[in-house]
Amino acid sequence: MSVVLHRVLWAAALILLAGALAYFNLPVSDRAAAAPRTAEAAQEASAEAPSEASAERFVSSASYGFEVGEQLPDFTLTRTDGSVFTLSEYRGRVVILNLWATWCAPCVKELPYFDRLLREHPGEVEILAIHSDMISDDVAAFLADFDYRIGFAVDESGSVIASVNGSTMLPQTVVLNAYGEVTYNRVASVTYEMLEELLAAAAP
Repeated sequence: MSVVLHRVLWAAALILLAGALAYFNLPVSDRAAAAPRTAEAAQEASAEAPSEASAERFVSSASYGFEVGEQLPDFTLTRTDGSVFTLSEYRGRVVILNLWATWCAPCVKELPYFDRLLREHPGEVEILAIHSDMISDDVAAFLADFDYRIGFAVDESGSVIASVNGSTMLPQTVVLNAYGEVTYNRVASVTYEMLEELLAAAAP
């Protein structure tokens, strides 16, 4: 083996050793971030709430309100599964709010459309179905018969429903763009095709 080749092999070995030492000295979280992701892991990550850095880029200067072009005031509700939904945490993503009730047949009929939209557009849209404060059934028990991925919450105080100009007239759908601005707010039933169009129109 020539002296030159010998030196090249030694240099390559040292570079590999230095890289390995640098990698295994990273914190576990940084090491995971540096590792390649599987397609499944990437999809799960995309379905999480946008990062703070992402959300900070989508700041609206619009006035607060529920009309198209206005930004909806921030709110927090506890989902039926115990997790917390805070509207402002989803800046950077389209948010759809669906006002419904167990006793509203048209509302129950369209819930699968919202669920399908979420399943077919992971990471693009966040959906929260908000039950009216007029409760005649155990909402969690009612939902136990279904395998919905969309979030559900009960607005016990009625304040969130009031903030979107809601009433006992149901169902009502509110669509917000990435800036939290209203692009659609109407009391009417929807179809899956309508939801896809509303999502496309509000997408960043």
